[in-house]
Amino acid sequence: MTRDKILEAAAHEIERNGLTQFRVKRVALGAGISVALLYSYFEDREDLIAATMVHRYRQVLLGNAETFTTPLRGVETTDDLRRAIITIIADAQTPERTEARELRIEGMSFAQHNVTASKGIAAAKEEAGELIVKHVQPLVDKNLLAEGMSGVAFARIWYALFFGQIALEGEKNLAITTEDWLRALHVIAYSMVRSES
Repeated sequence: MTRDKILEAAAHEIERNGLTQFRVKRVALGAGISVALLYSYFEDREDLIAATMVHRYRQVLLGNAETFTTPLRGVETTDDLRRAIITIIADAQTPERTEARELRIEGMSFAQHNVTASKGIAAAKEEAGELIVKHVQPLVDKNLLAEGMSGVAFARIWYALFFGQIALEGEKNLAITTEDWLRALHVIAYSMVRSES
């Protein structure tokens, strides 16, 4: 409980002041504890920052995995699956997704230089992957996916929407209208579901 309070306070400190102005004293104050108690949970400032990046990254990653998998719960028919995919497409367009993608990129960049962050992010990815597989496997078991579409391929394609769809407005060659993008996603969606012919 205390560790989580520290991590939340540290996350707010990073959001307010950035890493260069990050102050452990303000984190302790925000968590309502002493600096000495804070250091009983973390080796040093770098360890605290690494743990905080992992904490936020895990929240974002599992939150997105939950958003991705929630529409898949209770899917019994191909029509159910099509409706679930339409919900996934709509959810992937929200502005919070862009913020989540940016946080993920920042976390991965930080993890390249910090062993603690690297291990924590790898564990969070594994946890999210297990959650996704748990909810995609029933689609395979019920034979709802198009012939040749594996459960892992289905999951990777749709989950990529949450982290891969970074705004490209400034990239002239890759510019696309929202309507054209959504139309393309719906074409992909319907091709991935087994036809009832």
